[in-house]
Amino acid sequence: MADLVISGGQEKAKAMPWLMLREDLALIQGPRAYDGFPTWTLYDPAVHRYYRIGWLEFECLHRWSMGNAEQIAAAIEKETPIDVEVMDIEQFVEFLAKNQLVKPLGKESSGRFAYLRHASKRGVWTWLLHNYLFMRVPLLKPDRYLQKALPVIDFFFQRSFIVMLFLGACLALALVAQRWSEFSHSFLYTLTPEGILATMGMMSLSKVVHELGHAFAASHFGCRVPAMGVALLLGMPVLWTDVTDAWRLPRRSDRLTIDAAGMVAELTLAVLATLLWTMLPDGPLRSGSYLLASTAWVITLGINLNPFMRFDGYYLLVDALDIPNLQDRSFALARWRLREALFGFEIEPPEHFPNKRQQFLNIYAYSVWIYRLILFTGIAWVVYYFFFKALGLALFAVEIGWFVVKPIVKEVCVWRELIVARGTALRPRPAWLVPIILLALLFIPWQSHLFVPGLLRAEAEYTIYCIEAAQVQEVLVKEGASVKTNQILVKLASPDVDYKILAAQLKLTELTERLSSQSLELKLARHNPKDYEELQSTRAELTGLKAVKDKLTVRSTFAGRVRDLSDVLRPGEWLAKDEPLGIIENPRASVIAYVEEADLAKLQLGSEGRFYPEGGDLSPFPVKITSIDSAGTRELKVEELASNFGGGIAVRPDKDKHLIPEQGVYRVVMQTEMSGLSQTSTIRGRLSLSTVAESIATRLMRLSVVAVIKESGW
Repeated sequence: MADLVISGGQEKAKAMPWLMLREDLALIQGPRAYDGFPTWTLYDPAVHRYYRIGWLEFECLHRWSMGNAEQIAAAIEKETPIDVEVMDIEQFVEFLAKNQLVKPLGKESSGRFAYLRHASKRGVWTWLLHNYLFMRVPLLKPDRYLQKALPVIDFFFQRSFIVMLFLGACLALALVAQRWSEFSHSFLYTLTPEGILATMGMMSLSKVVHELGHAFAASHFGCRVPAMGVALLLGMPVLWTDVTDAWRLPRRSDRLTIDAAGMVAELTLAVLATLLWTMLPDGPLRSGSYLLASTAWVITLGINLNPFMRFDGYYLLVDALDIPNLQDRSFALARWRLREALFGFEIEPPEHFPNKRQQFLNIYAYSVWIYRLILFTGIAWVVYYFFFKALGLALFAVEIGWFVVKPIVKEVCVWRELIVARGTALRPRPAWLVPIILLALLFIPWQSHLFVPGLLRAEAEYTIYCIEAAQVQEVLVKEGASVKTNQILVKLASPDVDYKILAAQLKLTELTERLSSQSLELKLARHNPKDYEELQSTRAELTGLKAVKDKLTVRSTFAGRVRDLSDVLRPGEWLAKDEPLGIIENPRASVIAYVEEADLAKLQLGSEGRFYPEGGDLSPFPVKITSIDSAGTRELKVEELASNFGGGIAVRPDKDKHLIPEQGVYRVVMQTEMSGLSQTSTIRGRLSLSTVAESIATRLMRLSVVAVIKESGW
């Protein structure tokens, strides 16, 4: 019967019995809307849900006993300044019936409620699809305990506490700024297995305090907190608190306080932990304070303030704008705007807002869609790597298909239905240029360059070392000087080596004289084999010591240029053993790069490109490919290009600290067409290599096929 009232004409509506409201519903005075009109909140205790209604709906409920949409509309029109039509009343009746806020009336109404109940039940696969990502498990009903604790926590809701927290935060930030190097370097500890476990423990403590902040704030303003529990987010437990009762509060400032209470509690914990870290001596307590401070600051500022997900930042935005169901309403408005821009259906917007607010809602909706596209793609990637390969691929496809592809297909189907219902041919519109340009960028082959990280360095170089502890006698070169082959660079002197040479010479003289006199005495002749062996050993030692002494005169092995000359190379200075003295490099330079396996086929020997050095000290210059490795790189030898040293190639150190590339990469060597470059060190940069033109869609398809074949083990 409710369907007939909603969809039938006026004659059918008159003939059908009027739907009666449920007696358990509660109507609560709400805050003023952004346009100044009064609002009310309709509470359904059966499902613990609140509905915000406006002035028209309130006047309609006030006259509900009239039992007729036309009479109610006429009474509102006569007794209030509201301009109302019968259709507005019927739409409100439809809203009440859809949300089961009216009594079942007769067999047909009961059948409708049974249908809605059946339709609301999800199948097993649909239930699993939604709940393996997020599932709530209530654990306790804390309302009674919160009421008992109210006198204790009343101080935290006074202005003096906020002032103290602000001053404490300023002091904590000032102290950390003075010791920022120590604070930032301590973060590396959190990346170890022990640090990860400790961080998870501190995050759990921080989230407990966060949820207690919401619960105490709601209880402080007289709201009921029916449940607290654990939610499973991608299999990871996170706490949650039911503060839905905050919708009964008429003042937005109270709801904003409840929204922000969790972050304020967490920030309080972060400030205390930060101050403790600055005062405590090294030890477990100080490490725990650091982990608690860093995780609380990061979670509060980086996650909870996010307005694109239903975290605290979203509810703060909802209450600040006073737009309940912000995302759903902004999505509906953005979809309407998109349809009108593309096709001009001339359909009434779902809601009317002022121009600036409407623009904000459209921008917010598009921002959320872009954010969700990135987020769901990232979740799909996490799901793939979290499970074994076969299940990971299946869940990856489900994530992309359900959360990314399905909404797009659904919207396109709505466009098709509206176009068919329009009945007239579509005319080209300027907005069509946007999807046309995007499709062109996606499918037209226009990418004819491959961009990869590269490193400019000398073709040949070697580092000169001090092979023994020695003193500098004379330095014959300067930084950047050109040298010839076998040219003397530095003269060093080692008293220890000179002493060993003198001792070896004396020992050699003694052994020689002893062997020459053994033929005269029978007793000495018995030691002849031993003395002869010692003589040979001493001669070898003396030869080695003279070679070391000769190497203390440092020479250039090839013609080149001096680079990175040590600052301690001054006459009279002492040098440690194996201390580097400088580098000799060939004046000709080459560029080394690593390309992924999927891009290898696009490169050929002799292909040209351009190298763009970092820093801007060196202008870009052309390069030419001279060699391409036929086998993949198992270990990255060029540390400057590794991700853990700031480079662009993702690597993971193994147990022997070798840099293992995460993806299959191949080394490419390029020769520069310049000689005698003026740089004095290796320089990172980006390479633009000329390739055959290719579209983005073709590249994505090839990468997808490569990933599927590689990861599935085919």
